[in-house]
Amino acid sequence: MDTRKKWMVAGVAAIVLVGAGVAFVKMRRSHFDGDINALNVDLSAPYAYIATPALSRLPRDIVQAPVVRDVLTEDFAFYYENQEDRLSLRGAIKRIAYERDTTWTDQLLAAALDEPAEMAWWPDAKGAPRYWALTMTRGAVATALQGLAGIAAKDSQLSIIGTLRANGNDVNAYALVLSPRRTLVLLSQGNRVVVLSDPGLLFNNESQASGPALEVVEGLLSGDTRSQSAWRRGFGLGEEGAAAPGSSAIVADARLLSFGYQHFFPGVQAVRFDVAPHGAALRTAVRVKAAGTLPAAPGDRELWSALPANPAACAMLPVEWAQMDALMKDAPAAPNAEAMKALAAQFDGPAAVCWYARSQLHTPLFVAQMKASAGPETDATLAGLADWLISTDATRTDPAAKPGVGQWQSQVTGPWGPYADGDDKAYRPTLARQGRWVAFSPDDKLVELALNTQAKRYPGVADTLPPAGGTTLVVGAPTQIADLLQREAMAVLPADQEILRQAAQQHLVPRLNALRKLPPARAVAQGAGDSNGWVPVEWQAMSAAPQSK
Repeated sequence: MDTRKKWMVAGVAAIVLVGAGVAFVKMRRSHFDGDINALNVDLSAPYAYIATPALSRLPRDIVQAPVVRDVLTEDFAFYYENQEDRLSLRGAIKRIAYERDTTWTDQLLAAALDEPAEMAWWPDAKGAPRYWALTMTRGAVATALQGLAGIAAKDSQLSIIGTLRANGNDVNAYALVLSPRRTLVLLSQGNRVVVLSDPGLLFNNESQASGPALEVVEGLLSGDTRSQSAWRRGFGLGEEGAAAPGSSAIVADARLLSFGYQHFFPGVQAVRFDVAPHGAALRTAVRVKAAGTLPAAPGDRELWSALPANPAACAMLPVEWAQMDALMKDAPAAPNAEAMKALAAQFDGPAAVCWYARSQLHTPLFVAQMKASAGPETDATLAGLADWLISTDATRTDPAAKPGVGQWQSQVTGPWGPYADGDDKAYRPTLARQGRWVAFSPDDKLVELALNTQAKRYPGVADTLPPAGGTTLVVGAPTQIADLLQREAMAVLPADQEILRQAAQQHLVPRLNALRKLPPARAVAQGAGDSNGWVPVEWQAMSAAPQSK
């Protein structure tokens, strides 16, 4: 199997693990405690989405692919087949069938999961994608649900939580209690079925339906193809979806992947993986807001040349610098607004974020470039920004030590800092400017490394890139990613929790060792994209990192 396919397979597994999950996900909360829409859950705009010909088959399609099988093992598929909520649902179906003398069989759930379906997720207040909705066209399941009214009147697990007016008809919403932590909502109309992970996605604690949520559910229940396709159209997949026949599409919105910072680079909207049956083929794509969002090659090489070589991972960030002005308006005790606006206008092009195995997960390096070398006024504004951003006592490094370099640094206490501060640990967040380049990191050593790279005293990421090709969006070195993850995981596990540490050694470390076998690679944009903004992405091998000069 070639390196490109290996990386596409590994990439889709990572997205599934981090962003979306597959089929039945592990969401734990009280089964019904009010209106989740108070957390701004918009059922019309999912943060993650899956369209698949069979939910039950998707986990195995992923783990059957080479490399992913080594990294995840078949436990990944077994988990979803034996997940707690799925087992509880199967048990509830069997009990109701036995006690209520229905025509349901043990195969009802299997039949439902073996049909084409769409599934969408939304985050909770902590940003984890815990709430979900499932929709499908399935006559047998819909027929079974339509016969629930009589059962719900006398069953301990099943009840009618409300009656909705949808598409000109009354629709019962059934609450099925699986456990104290999980209550599902089941709705059906015609041969359409909708399942919600929590009553609060549709109702408040007085069983009153949310108007906007009801409108979405009504469309999903509709027999009209366009009304059913609201999620697909929202992601630019069209009414029938963009994946090849028989394939599954896994989409993660940039709001989910950007950890709350997506307003800085709204030009990147989503990432998609199309998974063929049995993992035989995969396609990767990124959705951009408009043509020109991504710089055309080889214009991207200048940015990559300013980033220190040998990162665990780096990603290009197509920042919209005008957003800085809006941010400052809402920030408490912000620096001079006019000066910040003028500073934002001086930045140009995309920025980048990089993680290094020598540092920590929460201390990445950020690098951006300006339109021209900075003058005294710009340095004064940067000093004000540093004073506001990292500490009230941020001080400028002696300019005589490094001519042409502005550097501002402070010391901040933190539990995992690399420096001693009395009995505490501390970080030294640093902002620096050298020529056109501006760098920031909570790890001062990464900023120093960036300054040396920009001064050509240390190799850059561009030195490892092929001389030709499309725009590089992401670079990654699996060995260093694994080293970073392993060290960080073991650092946060309490020393006295031997069972947890042994579990990590037994289950996590072997998977990271498998990850270390993959070669360094980059994700490269291919072409300008389709009418919906989807740009194909190809994974390409990279050369080994050069040694410092």
